[in-house]
Amino acid sequence: MPLRTDGAALRERRTLKGLTIVEFAQLISYSQNHVSQVELGRLNAGPQFLRAAADILNCSLGDITNGVIPRKNSRSPQPKNTAGPSKAVA
Repeated sequence: MPLRTDGAALRERRTLKGLTIVEFAQLISYSQNHVSQVELGRLNAGPQFLRAAADILNCSLGDITNGVIPRKNSRSPQPKNTAGPSKAVA
């Protein structure tokens, strides 16, 4: 079973690292189109892609597959909120 890739988390990590999609694609030895398709969620990355991406982005495979997005000014990553907005109870 392939690992699900969170494209938004991948893109956020790449941009926080200061890499363009072209630079990132060259560093992980994949085409710009392939990286774009993964980031847009149209293509699921394979294990080789994920290992190379995690290495360049200094994170774990789980960070990319589980959607953990680091805060810009924080050392600890924050999980992506998938529950939606919370509602106050009166």
